[in-house]
Amino acid sequence: MQEFHTDTVRHTFFHAGNGFQPSDSVVGPGPMQSWDHPFPVLEDPMFAVKAVALNHRIPSFAYSLEEQFHINVNKQKLHEAGLRVGAWLTDVKQHIWQGKPDDFRFTVPLYDEHRREDRQFVLGEVKERFLTISRGQKIAYVVDARYDEENEAKIVALAQGADVFYCESPYLDVDAEKARDRYHLTARQAGLMARKAHVRDLVVLHFSPRYTGQGETLEREAMDVFQGV
Repeated sequence: MQEFHTDTVRHTFFHAGNGFQPSDSVVGPGPMQSWDHPFPVLEDPMFAVKAVALNHRIPSFAYSLEEQFHINVNKQKLHEAGLRVGAWLTDVKQHIWQGKPDDFRFTVPLYDEHRREDRQFVLGEVKERFLTISRGQKIAYVVDARYDEENEAKIVALAQGADVFYCESPYLDVDAEKARDRYHLTARQAGLMARKAHVRDLVVLHFSPRYTGQGETLEREAMDVFQGV
């Protein structure tokens, strides 16, 4: 578990062997900047997770997850070369994520119905022949925040260019005052921020029980604004 403070991050571990009793917290450095701007929560060779604190009477974190890049395998070209799809391709991807150079050589055990054959590959050749490396995908997730100038700026910055933006829309805009009083968004406000952030797709969620059975109405209100209708 991680607990975020402006100057430190506290890590607490729960191990099954001792009945999930919390261990002593490990204190590490906090975000390089304040919660008012997206800051890294997790950085991995494959992806990065960022967060920003929003106003929900108390701080409420919104998150984005972004791949560094995306790797697709051309199965047809593998087939034409007499190679099978298998676990060895996971190893290839790991080599790429780890930043191995193109002249990196590795051995792969390949099997057919009768025997095993160890074949040596050069990473750059595998990339050129069988892989397509493209822009990484990004998703953003926002719940529990009201619509105000400060929250809007933070959300738009966090979600900027996302492939999918998951955003709460508990209220219809006719109930905007009620939404503000309860520190939540309307569907229209979700659509407006999605448009400002230039996201590719918007998914609204977290509907208020007062709109039971009106999910399509909430979605339509958000999408109309998002798509500029």
